Amino acid sequence: MTTNTSGARSLSSLLGMVHTLPGESQEQYQLSLAALIADLGAVTVLQVYLAEKIHDCLWWIHRYEAEKRGVLIARTAYLADKGNHASLSYGKEEHARNALFSGTLDKKTTQIIAGAHHTLESIQQEAMADRQPELMLLDQQIALQVKILTGLQRAYEVAFSRKLHVERLQLQNELLRRDLEGKGVAAAEVQAEVQVHE
Repeated sequence: MTTNTSGARSLSSLLGMVHTLPGESQEQYQLSLAALIADLGAVTVLQVYLAEKIHDCLWWIHRYEAEKRGVLIARTAYLADKGNHASLSYGKEEHARNALFSGTLDKKTTQIIAGAHHTLESIQQEAMADRQPELMLLDQQIALQVKILTGLQRAYEVAFSRKLHVERLQLQNELLRRDLEGKGVAAAEVQAEVQVHE
C-alpha cells in the first residue's frame, strides 16, 4: 500500500486498484509512485490523489514510448528477414528482434541486415516510413497525456499553494498572538484579534 512520510494513503491503494498491465511490474509502479509523492511533497489526501494522477499520466507516456519502440523493432526485424534467401532465413527475424530489443547489435544481426541490402540506419528509416500512421497515432496519445499532465500539474500547484497559504496565515497569527501578549494585552483581546485575522 502506497503511503508517504506523513501517512496519507492514495485513494486507489485504499480501493485496491491495480494500475499495471500484464507484463508490467506492480512493484516498480508502486516504487516510482512513492518516489513522485515524496518528490512533490504531497501530504494531504488531495495532493496525494493529484500526485497519483500525475504519475498515471507519466506511466502511460512511458507505455506509449515503449510501444513505439516495439513497433519499430518488429518492423525492422521483419524487413531484415524479408530480404534474406528463404533457405537461410529461418529464425533470423526472431534473432534480429531479440538483439534489437536488448540493444546488442551482434555480428549475426549485422549480417542479417546486410543480407536484406540495408544498413541499420537505412532499415530503421524504412521501418519508420512503413509504420508512420501507427507511430503518429501513438504520438497523438502521448500528446493527449501531456495535455492532461499539464492540467494536473496546475491543479497540484493550486492545492500545494493553498496549504502553504494556510500555514502562512497560521504562522502570522501565532506571531501576532506573541506580539500582543508581549505588550501585555489581555488573553481575551488576543483571541479576538487572532479570530479577526483567521
